[in-house]
Parts: sequence; C-alpha cells; structure tokens
Amino acid sequence: MSCWRWFNNMLEEAGVEVTEENRERIDAVIHDYIEERAAHGKCSTIPSEASIQITGDGTLKGELLARLRQAAEVPVIKE
Repeated sequence: MSCWRWFNNMLEEAGVEVTEENRERIDAVIHDYIEERAAHGKCSTIPSEASIQITGDGTLKGELLARLRQAAEVPVIKE
C-alpha cells in the first residue's frame, strides 16, 4: 500500500508529479527513507507519524525532498 497520502505535501513541495512511469520509484523512495531513518531512531516506522516527524525536521525533510525529486526524473536509456 502506498503511503503517499501522508507525504502529499512533500511531493507537492518537491514539485513531483506522480505518474505511471515514476510511481513505483517514488513509493520505494518513501518506504526506504522511512526504514533507514527509523533504524537510526530518527522517525517512526508508521507513515502517518513519520510524515509529521520528517516534516518537522529540516534536515530530514531536505533529504527526502531531494530523493523524491531524483526519483521523479525519467531515467535516460542509452542504446
């Protein structure tokens, strides 16, 4: 299940539009970020709580916004 509803404001702030092409990458970024930070005691593993904690911490928020922007980019396929 996607946890985007808890992170809609961050997606909007990052200027990220969720599309069919980037949907799975964005979902994975959010889940991975929560897991990484929770493992270090920086936020909860529960998306609704993690969203509040990450939004309230400038460093965590900045990191996640950067990762979301990167995930939204369409990968270049070299032939």
